[in-house]
Amino acid sequence: MSSRHVWSAYGARAQEYTEVLGSMKATTQEDRELIVRWARECRGRIVDAGCGPGHWTAFLHDLGLDVEGVDPVDAFISIARRHHPHVSYQQGSFASLPAAHYGAALAWYSLIHTPPRDLPETLASLKSSLTPRGNLLIGFFAGNRVEEFPHAVAPAYYWPPQTMASLLEDTGFSILDIRHRKVPGARDHGSISCRAF
Repeated sequence: MSSRHVWSAYGARAQEYTEVLGSMKATTQEDRELIVRWARECRGRIVDAGCGPGHWTAFLHDLGLDVEGVDPVDAFISIARRHHPHVSYQQGSFASLPAAHYGAALAWYSLIHTPPRDLPETLASLKSSLTPRGNLLIGFFAGNRVEEFPHAVAPAYYWPPQTMASLLEDTGFSILDIRHRKVPGARDHGSISCRAF
């Protein structure tokens, strides 16, 4: 499925998605602690790339961090601005991020629909948006192999954490931390923290 079809699918269900997953109440304590630790070590402005309804962006902003949310789905940006008017949000894709502009990027489950053949280009766009030694944290569905699965909005992909880490290294990142967490009653969670070089 193309990016535009994914964006359209999210646009059609943006309000529904926000009601179910678009608040910090829908997040886990482990994820909040991980993202806070990561963000406090970042330098410069953070971009929440693929911010959806903007709850993580607002969470980081309210911690006193310099952050803005970017998402390709107009409906999500409208919702984010309405719910969090004190936070900066912009409509845009990964490819539209300005070069060498951010000290760090958070891509929390915003890469899950990217087909494996397109992921290297997307990761390269994220890297190009970072200043030298900029940090990146990604969250994704972890599995034993790269595999498509039916997602509520659009097809998504499992990634073995080590395979994802190898892609990031090939893109020009040094790996700082890799996690694979079993989630009872849900899909496994993966996260990788890395730094551009």
